[in-house]
Amino acid sequence: GGSALLFATTVGQNFDGVPRRTALLAPHGGAEPGSGPGAFQINKTARYAGISAAETSEEAWRLAVTGRAGRTVRLSRADLLALPQHEAALPIACVEGWSTSDQRWRGVRLRDLAALAGDEGAPPDVLVESLQRRGAFRRAALRADQVADPRSLLALAVNGAELTLDHGYPARVVVPAAPGVLNTKWVARLTFEDL
Repeated sequence: GGSALLFATTVGQNFDGVPRRTALLAPHGGAEPGSGPGAFQINKTARYAGISAAETSEEAWRLAVTGRAGRTVRLSRADLLALPQHEAALPIACVEGWSTSDQRWRGVRLRDLAALAGDEGAPPDVLVESLQRRGAFRRAALRADQVADPRSLLALAVNGAELTLDHGYPARVVVPAAPGVLNTKWVARLTFEDL
């Protein structure tokens, strides 16, 4: 009976909308995000992370992509949007115990960005760095098999609309079967190397 009660009061954390409010004894992942394409849970807002709209503007933001041989390419958001775009339906699963349903992400495959920086063939690992200035997860390392997965994206849009600032605008990483902390938001640099 106790197990059933615990299950009933925590299971809602894995669903969006009304069922999330039934998870009385579990983390919810923050306030209800409202409605629209970005209406799914987040753990950390841009404000909390110290990210401003000015530094993520089209004029200010550039993504630095560096390959194993040291070649660096700098890309604007417009440059990224001009590259082949791919879609993947993936959830965000937070290490705090909550998750979202699948979201429809669109962006550039990580393996295509590795190739753009000179790493043709099997891509190496990647170190992802955020504009976020502090915190344990402003940098995340992804393994080569994660980079090679065709669903692993540098996402520019979600659910048919561009990312919101709180969801990582101008670009964020989304990787299958990785905890939310490795799905880095506000990406500033990708360094492809053997870690």
